This record gives sequence, structure tokens and C-alpha cells, in this order.
Amino acid sequence: MSGLQRLGWVVLAALVVVLVTVVLALVVVVLPDGDEDEGAIGAVVTGPSSAVAEATDSFLASRRVFPTLVPQGAGIEGQGYRGANCVGVRQVSELEWKEPALQWNPISAGWQCERVDNGLGAVSYLVLEYANSAQARSAMDAFPAAVRFGAEKDGVPVTVRRWVVPDPATSRVQTAHQVIGFPGDPDRDNYLVVVSRRGSSGTGGAPRPSAQDEVIAWWAEVPL
Repeated sequence: MSGLQRLGWVVLAALVVVLVTVVLALVVVVLPDGDEDEGAIGAVVTGPSSAVAEATDSFLASRRVFPTLVPQGAGIEGQGYRGANCVGVRQVSELEWKEPALQWNPISAGWQCERVDNGLGAVSYLVLEYANSAQARSAMDAFPAAVRFGAEKDGVPVTVRRWVVPDPATSRVQTAHQVIGFPGDPDRDNYLVVVSRRGSSGTGGAPRPSAQDEVIAWWAEVPL
């Protein structure tokens, strides 16, 4: 073999070595190692944990601290206390009652619960969750109050405000309201429970109990 032929073979061999090296380098860059690949597969097939799923439920906390007042489970509709029809809300604009004290203070979440019948004790109520106790207190202070006092409910300290709105068309009908706050209770100090009942005024020959009597009795009987 002449010197020129030997030189050609050497150059060809060198080119093959370079080509193989480049291909191997590309394979290493494109494909991750075994551990990374397994981690990526696991990330794809693993669903969210129950803790993450619970964190996305805006109504989870209220279900826990007011189990007799609001529907349990995962839905945002259901039955509350004494068969009231409850619907979850996330903004005050969703509330049917346009009381300024409600509309001026944003909520984190809430429940609107109504009795569709007009039987004795057919009280409607709201369970409203605020971002913190200061916002709940601010909303509480904005409500009217013919009567206000502090008390206890099932060992929990509460503040209560009551007032009545007479019906302009007749003295025999009124709408009674009551707002309950929970200052000092770490589980409920950012909540308000607002209770309403349109019914008898209890005066001028109107039947008893009055709407206010029904609201007072409702709160006295409902367990926390």
C-alpha cells in the first residue's frame, strides 16, 4: 500500500471517530438519566393530593365550624338547619339581601340559606366568612342595632345585634333581623351569622309569636 493510500485510510478513520463522538454527545443531551425520567413520569401520572384538593374548597372551613348550619359534603348547594335551602356564595353581590353593611364589606365565602315555606320558625340566615376578624367586626359594627349585647352560645362568646323593620303597608307585619359575631373564638372570629324572618309584628291583633320572637327562639335552639 502506497503512502497516499495509508493517509487516506487514516483520515477516513478519524472522520468515523469524530462522527460517532458527535452522535453519542447528542444522545446524552437529549435523553435525561434514569432518575430524572422516572421523576417526570411520576409527576405526570400522580394526581393532586387530598390536601391540595381541600385547599381549593372555599367552603371547607365554614363546613367544619358550623356543621349544623351549612351543608356538608363537597357541593355548594344543600340543606341547612331545619331544612333551609342553602347555596354557597363567593361575593356579596350574589346575596339577595342588599343591606349596605353587607355590600360594603367583601367576604371570602358564605352561605345563603332560606326556608321556602312560611311555617312557624321559617327563618332565613346567612353564614358569612371574612378574611380576618377585623373585617368581620367592621361589618358587624355597620349593622343597625336597636338592641346589642354580649352572651355565650354553647360555651362560645358571642355578640348580638337585633332590630326590626316594620312593613310600611301594614302594622301587622315586620321583618326581624339578628346578627351574631364571635369575638374571642379563634375558630369563628372571622364569621358572622345573620338571621332574618318576615312575619307577624305581634301587635295590633297580629298573631303571636312575632317575627322577632321566632328569630330569638331560632338562635336559642340552634346548636353550634
